Amino acid sequence: NCTSNNTNKNCYDVDNESRVFLIFASPATECAITAMGIMGMVPAHLTRSIGGGFDNECVAMSAMCLTFYFWVRSLRQSDGKSYSYGVATGISYFYMAATWGGYVFVLNMIGLHAAVLVLLGRFTTKVYLSYTLFYIVGTILAIQIPVVGLAPIKSLEQLGPCLVFLGYQLLQYCESSIRKKNIGRYDAWVFRLKVFLTASIIGSIVIFKCIPEGYFGPISTRVRGLFVEHSKTGNPLVDSVAEHQPADSSVYFRYLQYLCICSPIGALFCLIYFGNAASFVLLYAMVAYFFSHRMVRLILLLGPVASILSGIAIGRIMTWSFTQLWLEDEESPEIENADE
Repeated sequence: NCTSNNTNKNCYDVDNESRVFLIFASPATECAITAMGIMGMVPAHLTRSIGGGFDNECVAMSAMCLTFYFWVRSLRQSDGKSYSYGVATGISYFYMAATWGGYVFVLNMIGLHAAVLVLLGRFTTKVYLSYTLFYIVGTILAIQIPVVGLAPIKSLEQLGPCLVFLGYQLLQYCESSIRKKNIGRYDAWVFRLKVFLTASIIGSIVIFKCIPEGYFGPISTRVRGLFVEHSKTGNPLVDSVAEHQPADSSVYFRYLQYLCICSPIGALFCLIYFGNAASFVLLYAMVAYFFSHRMVRLILLLGPVASILSGIAIGRIMTWSFTQLWLEDEESPEIENADE
């Protein structure tokens, strides 16, 4: 809402920004450009990219980033129809599931973020539509892949997002009923409690009936190896491979270089400008750090988010610096004329 008559140093008009290198209408632009440049040369990404080799992870990393982008884009608050990107998120997730078994991480990452949004009090109809469209489209497409099959609704490591999906349906029903009945705050919480308690009882009965029939599949050895000591996974291949061992501090600097310093600064910017997108980046960073600490190979998951956080830090600082220099140059003639 800035105009050319505004003298605030934090605001600059369109003419000024069009003449200054790296200063754009949106702070996200310079952050994105910086993040892309960093991601194109950080070793953590190059080791599993088209530049470093060609295997399943090469294609999967692009699919993962595309899925996360569409998910965050579907949550944009300034766009009333952004929830339609939930369909694109589901299609990208299908692409991810068709390329690499790491699609489980993508599914759980989005499901976890959807649950955290509820805990943060950021659940809205848009968030509900975004996640519902993603899960329905993504699951229907993913089960068409022979290797995947019915795993999204049977495997224990993928049931978390399914429970979040069911919880979203109940929560949306509660919120719609509360708005229609226009009931008070206390009665609204009582109504929510009754709905979720009833659903929990019914769900427990269904689960206890399905367990003896062997409906639910076990947690895979690779996933179990992320939470227990590698010598106890029961798979000699997983236990002996070097890249499946826990990471130490030297590994992070070897693969991330100076992103280890810039990423925390970017995380601080995300906390200052907190929103749905920022919460996802922070959550992604924490989860990726946990898994990379458990297994060296999974530092490849940390490469994109480390680039994003560093891009946010460097992009914002550079833009602020260029803006201050340009404004000083623009204001100096006026000051000289005033002195005369």
